[in-house]
This record gives sequence, C-alpha cells and structure tokens, in this order.
Amino acid sequence: MNPTSRPETLTAEGRRQLWIERDMSGDGDENDWEYSAELHDILASRFRTIEVILGKETAAPHLLKMLPCHNVRSDDWEVILDEYWPASWLETNGGRLIDDAGLYGRYGVTPADVTPSARRQWVDALGTRLEAFRSLALSGSHGIVSRIINLAISRHAIDTGEGEVDLTSLAILGGVTEGRIRNILSSGEGGLEKIGQRVTATSAAAWLKGRKEFFASIWQQPDDEAPEAPSPDFSDEVVFVPVAADGSHFHPGLARNGKFRIGSKEEDVPYDTFEEALAALQKMATPRWRRPNDAGNWGIVSGRDWKRIERRQLMSM
Repeated sequence: MNPTSRPETLTAEGRRQLWIERDMSGDGDENDWEYSAELHDILASRFRTIEVILGKETAAPHLLKMLPCHNVRSDDWEVILDEYWPASWLETNGGRLIDDAGLYGRYGVTPADVTPSARRQWVDALGTRLEAFRSLALSGSHGIVSRIINLAISRHAIDTGEGEVDLTSLAILGGVTEGRIRNILSSGEGGLEKIGQRVTATSAAAWLKGRKEFFASIWQQPDDEAPEAPSPDFSDEVVFVPVAADGSHFHPGLARNGKFRIGSKEEDVPYDTFEEALAALQKMATPRWRRPNDAGNWGIVSGRDWKRIERRQLMSM
C-alpha cells in the first residue's frame, strides 16, 4: 500500500479519491474494480430480449430514447451503448448504485452528497437496494458487480455486528488472498468463526482489527476528521520474528507443501509447525528461511533484525 493511502491517515474525501484514482483506473490489475463493461453487457442483453419479444421496429426507437446519447448521433441504440456508455454509467440509477456500493464496501464511507444525519438510513437501506439489483439484473455470482455487492453487504454486517461475511470479501478487506483465509480457518487460528462458507461478522471484525490494510468504517464521523490512529500498545501475546533486509518477516503463511524450510541452502531443515520453525530460527546466529519473492519464486533470505508482533495478527498472515 502506498504510504499516502494508509487507512489511519485518510479522511473520507481521501478515500473517495482513492476509489476513483486507484480502484476505478481500469488498469486490469488486482485493484481494478471498473465495472462499466459488465453493466453494458447486462443492459445490452435486456434490450435485445425486449426487441426479440416486441419486435425491433416497435422496440428500437423507445430503447434509443432511454439512453443518454448527448453528442453521439445515431439511430441505433447499440451504437450509442457501445460508443457512449463508458462515459455515462454514473448517469444511470444502476451505475450510481454500484459505484456507491463499491465506495462503501472498499473504504467504509458514503458518497459526499449524503448528509451526516442521513448516513445511518442510507447505509441500512443499501443492502436491500443491492439485493434487489442482484435478483433482477445478475444471472450469476461471479464478476466485478457481484463482488462489489457482496463486499458492501459484508461491510454492513461488520459495521452492525450482525450476520455473516463471505470469505472473498473478508480477504479483500484484510488485504490477503482467499487461500490464506481458508488456511486460517483450517488451522483454527485467528479467532474466525465459520458458518458454512462464511464467517460471523463479529469474528471478522475482531480479526480485521489486527490488519493494517483494513480501512475501518468512518462514515459515522465528520468528513474532515481523520481516522483515529491505532493504539501502539499490544493487547495480545507478543511474538518475536526475524525480519529480512527487504522488510518482510517470517510468518505462518510461509509453509510450502506443509513444511517450513529453515537454514542455509546446503543445510536447510524442514519443520512441520510454525512454532518449531520459529524456535529453530531463534537459535541461529543468522536466521535464514525460505519464502517466495514477488514473482512467486522461492528462495532463502537472511534475518537482519527482529520484530515483535501480536500472535493473533501473526497467525492471520
């Protein structure tokens, strides 16, 4: 995460800008939440269905009038939809709904035009509006629009402490992979309470408090008020782990094929558990362990320092 986007430093307006500049960039990376192509396909499919049922000559003129065409001149609604849609999705009711849901789900703020006195009602009504949109417009559970809806509904569950959170949304909020969430659930660490393929909202909220990547909701406070910085004190058991030169540290997510490889290239030893591996590292003059680099290639790194971290947070990595 860029230093300028640390959750504890960003006001509501800063988070709104982050949604526009990073998540809606359309770069196609893991932070890309640009959903207009999906809305285009949904609308085009429905328009074609109407034409099939009512006939093209009857339906096409009326479908054309429904679209904001502005300076695009054509008598074909498909041309208008294809050429103008990317610039006009926020002019539609559905486009605004999904954009608002993405902003709230990702960053825990409401749109700027929602007054403080109206925010509680807006937040509470959002889930109902999104479920209605899902039932009418979506035919499957995959895609960016569905992910945004799930994330906003999960955020609301966490904010209210009621209901469940799906695993994908929890991974997004916590800045980890869904595979890591499943590993945490399998290990029984992290305090997450599973219900089917979800976790309880209360356990998700407790786990997310230990995640520095999590943008805790701030829609309840004035827009110009920065989030309260987390307490520097530790409330849970503290564990010391070695830190490599690049700032990465040894943690439970570094098991490969169920083993932690500890030691130099010629003398590395496999350990079954994180505790055994950490104990071995603590006895070494220069701790060395295997971990993947940014490209996913596994190699040995050497510890240059030691860091103390809460066990609960450590076990969630």
